[in-house]
Amino acid sequence: MLSHIFGPNWRSSISGILTVVAVSTAMSIHMDPSLVSFLPDHVENYIVGISRILAVVSGIIFSLTVKDAKVTGGTIASTTEAEERIHPHGDHI
Repeated sequence: MLSHIFGPNWRSSISGILTVVAVSTAMSIHMDPSLVSFLPDHVENYIVGISRILAVVSGIIFSLTVKDAKVTGGTIASTTEAEERIHPHGDHI
């Protein structure tokens, strides 16, 4: 299902999106604490902490998946022409 939404590179797309959202959340709160000033301090700290953890973990996952064998140019074709190069006689998986 995810490959239909994000394409054949869905792993790197999702981890990249998560990295950007987590970093943006942590940086936004750091730059403008008034965004979460209505929350209790411990909740604010949880939000920032979780954002930082997500940024690191999703960043690591992104760096591992950004160019592995399942990304275009490896074994997963994203165009008809690439599909023909991988399976020249129509012996698709």
